[in-house]
Amino acid sequence: MNSSFSLLRIRVLLVSFLTLICILLPSLPCAHATSATPVGETHVAKWKGNRKAVFLLMFDDSWPSHWQVAVPELVKRGMVATFYVVPRKGEYSKFEKEWKKVVEQGMTLGNHTMTHDGFQGAEDSEMEIGGCTHYLLDFVPGKNPRLISFALPGVTDYNFGEGNSLKSLLAKHHLVDRGDFKGHGAVYHLKTTAEMIALADKAIATGGLEYLVIHGVERITPNWGYQDMWALKQDIFLPLLDQLKERMDRGDLWITDHISAHQYETERQSAKVRVVAADLRAIRLECTSEADPQFYDLPLTLQTSVPPAWQRCRVVQGAQQKEVKAVNGLVQFEALPNGGVITLQAIQ
Repeated sequence: MNSSFSLLRIRVLLVSFLTLICILLPSLPCAHATSATPVGETHVAKWKGNRKAVFLLMFDDSWPSHWQVAVPELVKRGMVATFYVVPRKGEYSKFEKEWKKVVEQGMTLGNHTMTHDGFQGAEDSEMEIGGCTHYLLDFVPGKNPRLISFALPGVTDYNFGEGNSLKSLLAKHHLVDRGDFKGHGAVYHLKTTAEMIALADKAIATGGLEYLVIHGVERITPNWGYQDMWALKQDIFLPLLDQLKERMDRGDLWITDHISAHQYETERQSAKVRVVAADLRAIRLECTSEADPQFYDLPLTLQTSVPPAWQRCRVVQGAQQKEVKAVNGLVQFEALPNGGVITLQAIQ
């Protein structure tokens, strides 16, 4: 009896011990280590800053209300936009100095042809499209050549000339077509704040990119006695910007210029990250992309798994370095594809 009772007691204690181990096992360090993402494993975020989607604001025809009303409101909210200018259009040439300030405030200028009047034949189309490109390369500081956003004006009098085409001219001058105006025009297609913000919410839902094309913006101050073309009322425009900022601040939207979005997407599509070496003290990575680095030189957002003990780390690539926080064994940082080895090192 005593031996049977002792055996039974041992069995009960063993079952209790095993049950306790099962309960505690998920929280034990050894269990976490075997199930965690391997140190150094890296993910390329779909969009910059790991935002869910992209929304682009585009302004056509270089109207004065752009620099009078739109730019100050964008700057106030930390947003950028693309402004498609027409260098030989009176409203632009008269206020060229103001457009220099638009660039200095971080906005991007796009090619909307030299005159907005269409063209006839190869020589004329080269003057309109190529001429505007050369103007922007001289007017806006930066690399030459570089990518520039292009929007074909909404006129019908176009003749590219024999053996010539829009596609060939875009390629020749490193221009990127922004896409169709249809369904994206403020006032013309979309008339309310709700209709416009629905485009942004569509992008968020799909993880994609959407854009809104605006012509004039209502002028209240200064009052010139007339409004620019298809002037978007301020009581529609300003709430739109406020709602876009809300989505930007909560991490849903990357509100940027057309070329930056195009560069990021193109680089990311062929981006690969290789772990060169990884241990508890440092991680070395190599990020590559098949995109031509002469034109595609925008840093990508990377997320790398690091040892659980890391609280902060230093990210170094070439002459660039930055300190970043580790959150739940993950660090997020910017790195240039084809820019050399990236080193992540724990900061003690």
